[in-house]
Amino acid sequence: MKSNKNLIAAVVALLMSGAAAADDHSVTVNAAVNGSCKFNSASSTVSLTLDPTSSSTATQGASILYRCTKGTAPSFALASGSTSSATGGNLVNGAESIAYTFSSTTGGAGAGMGAGNDKTLALSVSVNQANAANVTPATYTDSIAITLTP
Repeated sequence: MKSNKNLIAAVVALLMSGAAAADDHSVTVNAAVNGSCKFNSASSTVSLTLDPTSSSTATQGASILYRCTKGTAPSFALASGSTSSATGGNLVNGAESIAYTFSSTTGGAGAGMGAGNDKTLALSVSVNQANAANVTPATYTDSIAITLTP
């Protein structure tokens, strides 16, 4: 019996001595950050007051804020709601309209999406006031759709 106890003690000692090898495994974690740009608000308004007796051009601007992930260069596509043109449209009231033009200047590549990293798309809208010489006094409207990618 003593030999069985000695045998069991020897087996237990062998198992406890680390004869069983440990095994390791590592997991690599990857995260892809997509380049992204977003406007800070959904809409802006440009308001002009036209003098139909003037032959000068009335110009008004809007500063449109956006953010892009760091180093991401934005691309802007502009289109008039009345003509789908990228450079001009018609301010409309019923059957009457006034032609106008627009252009934009980008604020450049993104500095990050966090607060304080705003960039500005400068939008300029111009109307030759003589284009309003033969329309009824009223408010004339159009919209400019701006698509920002990526």
